Amino acid sequence: MQIKIFELNPVQVNTYLIYDETKEAALIDCGVSSKEEREKIKEYIDLHHLKLKRLLNTHLHFDHILGNRFIYDTYGLKPEYHAAEESMPGLKMQASTFGMFINYEPVTAEHFINEGDFIRFGNTTLKALLTPGHSPGSLSFYCFEGNCVFTGDALFRHDIGRTDLWGGNEAVLIAAIRNKLLTLPDLTVIYPGHGPASNVKEEKQHNPYINYES
Repeated sequence: MQIKIFELNPVQVNTYLIYDETKEAALIDCGVSSKEEREKIKEYIDLHHLKLKRLLNTHLHFDHILGNRFIYDTYGLKPEYHAAEESMPGLKMQASTFGMFINYEPVTAEHFINEGDFIRFGNTTLKALLTPGHSPGSLSFYCFEGNCVFTGDALFRHDIGRTDLWGGNEAVLIAAIRNKLLTLPDLTVIYPGHGPASNVKEEKQHNPYINYES
């Protein structure tokens, strides 16, 4: 499995393009917000002859879904996410709260991802883990074969997601991190929605928000 990381938009979202030897690919949290960023994604996909099969969202905060319209218009893919995320305000309202103006309509899911679902493309399989607290239906995507997990804004290196936005709950988030993420193998690489990667052992030992006991 190959992982290409793009740091996109003014909020510096980590967008992950995952693919394998079959050239089938999935995109997690497409945050493109400019023509240059759109071209960067498309050029990489074209250069590596990838076939984009899945558009996944860990959650629906505006900075993580800015590129969903571009992906739908370009590749015909609709996003996939947990149904609870639709309880939050829409893209335009969220963006305006942070001083950004969006002049296009968001793309909604045709079907939803549930806890424990397996997401397959090529020879790669991701397992959906429900990790709410930063938002009502935040998901993390775990790849056993790739020894990694994509946590969105649930868990960062030595930090956790903020819980003062729509549907946030700190106790729920910490419980999800402890029960769903820190129970993964110690050397599982954590790819967060912002900032550098970490691993499970590092967060057990050094994350100041989590008092973890095995």
